[in-house]
Amino acid sequence: MSDLLANDVRNMFDRAFATIRGIIEIFPEDKWLAPHGDDYYIPSSIAYHIASFMDGAVAGGFRDPNFRENLPFGEWHGITADKLPGKSALLEYYIGAEDRCKKALAGITDADVTAALPPEMARMGGTQLGAYLGWMREISDHTGEMNKMLIENGIDDIWK
Repeated sequence: MSDLLANDVRNMFDRAFATIRGIIEIFPEDKWLAPHGDDYYIPSSIAYHIASFMDGAVAGGFRDPNFRENLPFGEWHGITADKLPGKSALLEYYIGAEDRCKKALAGITDADVTAALPPEMARMGGTQLGAYLGWMREISDHTGEMNKMLIENGIDDIWK
């Protein structure tokens, strides 16, 4: 059986991962912990949210009931600039999360992609593909925020 759908899912996640990683890598160090418009739009905070979301959803961390308590920098929401990670520390966590995501996605098949979701995940859709699309929406939404902050700092946006 072909894994055409599974390959597309992996490819789109790989491209999304490359985009956010590229943004993190070139983001100006001196603007990493600075609010961009208001206290919610701090690059480190948004990047940490993306990385922890990927780790929890795509990589399967949600299966661990203590996942949020074990995040390396605490819960991302509401974290203040003085507790946010510097760029190199965040990039290290991001790379680990990306690797865990790629490992989780490596073995998926078309049968997995089209499998029905359990009732507790019904808000994501009827199939695993619905969950993948929802996860991609979340990652892409915040990647757009990061790209906007790059532009505000005079750097071209990243699109891989």
